[in-house]
Amino acid sequence: MTFDIGPQSLRTALRAYGEVTGQAVLVDDALTAERQSPGVQGDFGKVDALQRLLAGTGLVASYSTDQAFTLKLATRVESGESDSGESPQDSAVGEQEVVTQNYAGTIQRSIESALCRFDQTTPGNYRLALQVWIAPSGRIEQTHVLSDDDARAAAVSEALNQVMLDPPPAAMPQPLTLLLLPRKPADVARCGALAQRHH
Repeated sequence: MTFDIGPQSLRTALRAYGEVTGQAVLVDDALTAERQSPGVQGDFGKVDALQRLLAGTGLVASYSTDQAFTLKLATRVESGESDSGESPQDSAVGEQEVVTQNYAGTIQRSIESALCRFDQTTPGNYRLALQVWIAPSGRIEQTHVLSDDDARAAAVSEALNQVMLDPPPAAMPQPLTLLLLPRKPADVARCGALAQRHH
C-alpha cells in the first residue's frame, strides 16, 4: 500500500492510517494524547507501515483480528531496551491479558447468537464498537455502543441486555471492548445457524 502520512499528532495519523488500510483502530484517547507520530511515506505492508507510524511513541499495536487493533504501552523488549528481565508486575499483567482473551473467546458465540436474532443487529453489513460490563453472575449489566446510528445502537444494547454469559474472571478489567466488522457474504450465512442453535 502507498502511504503519504506526514508528521502530526498520533491521533490524526492513526485516523489517516485507518482510512488507507480499512483497519479499525480502537484507542483510548488518553493513550494518544500529547503523542506525536513521525508519519509514514512510501510503499509498505500494513504492519510495517504501522510500526513506522508508532516509532518513538512508546506504543505498540495489539491485534484483536487481522482487521482491528488496539494500542498498548510497549514493554522493555518491544521498545528495544536491553533489559530482558521481567518484573513480577509485568508477568501479572501478561497473565491477566491471557485470562481476558480466553474469556472473550468463550463469550463471543453467545454474543453473536444474540445479535443474530434480530434483523437490525445481525452482524455482517456494519461496523460498530461497544463496551460491555459483565456482572459476576454473567449478565451484561451495562453497554456503551460507539456508533453514529442511534437506532442500531439502541437495538444492540437491548439484544445484549437479554444475554447470560459465563461468569467473568474476578480479576478481569472491565469494560470489555468489542468490535463488530463487516463480513463477506459467506461468513454472514452462518448467522442463521447460530440463531437456530441459540433456540
